[in-house]
Amino acid sequence: MKELRFRAWHKKERRMYYRGYQKLLHVLLCEDDRGAGEGRGRPVKRASYEDVELLEGTAFHDKNRQEVFEGDIVRVRHKGRMFEGVVDYVPDMFGSKAIHPLKSVLEKNGVLENPADLDVEVIGNRFENRDQVPLEN
Repeated sequence: MKELRFRAWHKKERRMYYRGYQKLLHVLLCEDDRGAGEGRGRPVKRASYEDVELLEGTAFHDKNRQEVFEGDIVRVRHKGRMFEGVVDYVPDMFGSKAIHPLKSVLEKNGVLENPADLDVEVIGNRFENRDQVPLEN
């Protein structure tokens, strides 16, 4: 089973946090701990749910070994084509390994199968790099 990991965009601060953990009454925001806590991050503050947008990880890593999250802008090379897109959502993978974690980007660009030969690179995210968000097809 895939471990659910979330990044957190703090709306008021206009800042991305390395990890966000859902607690009963708040979200625990963490900065990158550079591997000291096995990728869990270093807790730095609490925020209300209204102030944070949680972005689920896909468990898919780009060519630079960076995990791809919802909201990421990715550049994809596949069968001689190159396109960019924003990862809209992470498909529900329960019971099906046939769904590609980047399905939202692939389908918008006419890739309907589940390709294994993708060259993917994260080039930003829709929050911090609004000027790079690709126009819809």
